[in-house]
Amino acid sequence: MRHPLLAPDLRELIHEQDAAGLRDFFDAHHPADTADLLDDLQPDEVLFVLGLLDGRTRAEVFSYLEPELQDGIAGLMERRELAALLTYMSHDERADLVTRLPPERVEQIMPLLAQAEREDIRRLAAYREGTAGAVMTSDYAVLSPELTAAEAIQKLRQEAPDKETIYYSYVVDEGRRLIGLVSLKDLILAPPTRRVAEIMQTDIISASVQEDREVVAQKLMEYDLLALPIVDTEGRLVGIVTHDDVIDVIVAEATEDVHRMAGIEPLAGNYLQTPFVSLWSKRGLWLTILFVGGFLTTVALTKFEDFFQQFPPLVLFIPLIISAGGNCGSQSATLITRALALGQITPRDWARVFLHEVLMGTSLGLALGVVGFVRALMTPSGALHGMSALKLAQVVSLGVCVVVLCGNLVGALLPLLLKRVGLDPALMSNPVVASLVDVTGIVAYFAIAQAVL
Repeated sequence: MRHPLLAPDLRELIHEQDAAGLRDFFDAHHPADTADLLDDLQPDEVLFVLGLLDGRTRAEVFSYLEPELQDGIAGLMERRELAALLTYMSHDERADLVTRLPPERVEQIMPLLAQAEREDIRRLAAYREGTAGAVMTSDYAVLSPELTAAEAIQKLRQEAPDKETIYYSYVVDEGRRLIGLVSLKDLILAPPTRRVAEIMQTDIISASVQEDREVVAQKLMEYDLLALPIVDTEGRLVGIVTHDDVIDVIVAEATEDVHRMAGIEPLAGNYLQTPFVSLWSKRGLWLTILFVGGFLTTVALTKFEDFFQQFPPLVLFIPLIISAGGNCGSQSATLITRALALGQITPRDWARVFLHEVLMGTSLGLALGVVGFVRALMTPSGALHGMSALKLAQVVSLGVCVVVLCGNLVGALLPLLLKRVGLDPALMSNPVVASLVDVTGIVAYFAIAQAVL
């Protein structure tokens, strides 16, 4: 949360280069709040502030900054200063930073890091974006099954300052294959001389390093875990994904789905910080595609031009009917996309979804059809042009029923189809549904009108 009352005080301290005042200021605030205030400053100003903090606090504040600001600060840092920062950062966050740095900059700072840290960064940075490996950290506690509970607690006490979490400790054999896990609570409550092998749980929930990060998030939520171990193809422990990483994943995936369902290429950063040209291109591309697709609606209207010239009142209800179908289709697309994301359904459930949405679409169509029938009956006689209000009401009500049913089915089945062919089910669901329903709605409406009239 941004603190507007504190920002002027911070700027004044920076302007006066009041080192003592700045240190007192940061001692009184959480690193996340500090970073929130620093996000509006220039990289050189933030670099001056970070230089006043000790290494560990500097890394904590830096980790909360926006990626764009992090990159700007890293570009201004001296080689040794940046290498020292990487040493204090969490393993997954420093790997993310290194992947964003220019290759020549990486070559400059890598020799200044310890060999183990270099290998760790290269290993984490090598995993494909969007996988468990790309979001995991290699900063976890490992125990031998031969240790006693007392020895394990002593080991954790020594390693705690450098580990992301010690609530779960992972038990591995000599080949680093994951064979169990033990919680800190279990170790504390166990007799001091009992071996870890007798305390540990062996029914372990884990994920493969190549699994999608969304699947990892679902497992953590489903089993209510604080961390999930990540293993390679041979069952060796290579990292963990913690609950705070999963929150970032959920936010990123939800944001991506919302953008795509609205027909926008996902934004990489903050809305206000996204360059105008970049935002224009992300929106304009799909708007152009949908606009061209909308020509089909014009073609459909042209086919029935003679008919609606003969019965002008029919034109009055075109927006009402196609909007009802589009709204219903968008609802279905949203519900099905969300159900797919949560793993509640799969493309193999299409038959059940189809039957469910036929019933739902029919019932919704009948309800809206009644409303449309009453509204059409109330059409002023001057707008009927000699047409029977009852006939008009019959056409409108039937048209609403059919178009709502079609829109409901299109909205439900399109995400399943996209998922089946390996695409993101959120990809353009709502805009595409609206465009398809516009065309099918007009064709169905005038086909019904021809049959009734």
